[in-house]
Amino acid sequence: MAIPYSTSNAAGFNFSVVTTPATSGYAQDVSGLSDVVPVGTIAHGMDGSVWVYVLFGVGGVTATGYVVVVDEAFGAVMMSNSVGGLGDAIAVAPAVAAAGDYGWVQRFGTVDAIQVSASAAANVPLASTTTAGQLDDAVANPTKNITGMVLTTARAASAGTAPGYLNWPVVGTTN
Repeated sequence: MAIPYSTSNAAGFNFSVVTTPATSGYAQDVSGLSDVVPVGTIAHGMDGSVWVYVLFGVGGVTATGYVVVVDEAFGAVMMSNSVGGLGDAIAVAPAVAAAGDYGWVQRFGTVDAIQVSASAAANVPLASTTTAGQLDDAVANPTKNITGMVLTTARAASAGTAPGYLNWPVVGTTN
């Protein structure tokens, strides 16, 4: 997320901006600028990253770097042991969003902040936790494995964010 701007035909998207629905039914940028974008729109960042525009569901996203499950209608909710089915798309949210807001989530490329539990290791499989939006390297019953996502640096002794890499992550098997 070092360069959060689009280089596709829709040049100029700021991937860290969250939009709130206006009374007119169109998404309205919180800065007051119009940002009418259909959910499911895919854009490419200047750093090779790939982003998708989603509608945030129940719970929204409570902090930067939280991991979300994206459904077939491009609705996004924070990942947990009880959210996400086999093959569901996984992404990382670059900003806080309320339920009902619209925004971009990252599906591919280097990411500066993935929310993980304390002491999560680098270069190992990640799995869901009971904390919505947070992953861990501890794989136990009833966690869900995440394929296509790794941390590139281990997390310190407290929960927080760590850098990583996304390669079109999806929900894998349940433990």
